[in-house]
Amino acid sequence: MTLSSLLHWLTSQSLFLARVDILNPFGKVTFAPISTVGYSCIAIIFVLTLGILALLTAAGMGYKKFAAEATTVGSCSAAISAACHASEADLEILGKKLR
Repeated sequence: MTLSSLLHWLTSQSLFLARVDILNPFGKVTFAPISTVGYSCIAIIFVLTLGILALLTAAGMGYKKFAAEATTVGSCSAAISAACHASEADLEILGKKLR
């Protein structure tokens, strides 16, 4: 959550609206105000760096072995049903392959 908040805040700081009023030495506006989009290179670099770091971290965590006692079954409804209806007599089959 912190990383997501930081990325959103940095993104909002990367691009911003800038309005410029050009004044003469007496304080009167000489030209019409100019509205343009500004950007911050430092904020853009931080957004790219943190975004790439977040993606690499998520990919790295995907390679980590799942440390669970029970077998992961994905979306196989037969395996989910078998895991939900296990009795105390079937405790020795926990963690074994299903057929």
